[in-house]
Amino acid sequence: MTDIPGVKLGSQGLEVSKLGFGCMGLSGVYNDPVPEYVGISLIKHAFNKGITFFDTSDVYGAHANEVLVGKVD
Repeated sequence: MTDIPGVKLGSQGLEVSKLGFGCMGLSGVYNDPVPEYVGISLIKHAFNKGITFFDTSDVYGAHANEVLVGKVD
């Protein structure tokens, strides 16, 4: 795993990567949605490089982002 600096999140002792991964492009907001296997592969690749902050939103395609992130094992 690549060493990406972290930042404290709130006051509970949680830490996330300073660099985040925006998931909007995966669900077809500004483009065609990527195939599920491609989205999962991209999320895994980002995580393996040290990304631990993933920006999702229900407005990015009716919960499609959250469902996709939830399918990553």
